[in-house]
Amino acid sequence: VAKDKVEATKWYRKAAEQGDANAQSNLGMALMNGRGVAKNEAKAAEWFRKAAEQGYAGAQNNLGAMLMNGL
Repeated sequence: VAKDKVEATKWYRKAAEQGDANAQSNLGMALMNGRGVAKNEAKAAEWFRKAAEQGYAGAQNNLGAMLMNGL
């Protein structure tokens, strides 16, 4: 499979919208870093929060870091 960040982000979004915490966190990372989508830290925080509220530790950490640093 060829590397395709735009296509990957599309699939992350599909799974994230269905409530998958791992996909929500991955989508948050893509948005935070502008990989496959336009960089949008506010949207990244929203997706991290959704995953964090489901108990996904990586998203809890990422959201905490964003809040600590004011991103």
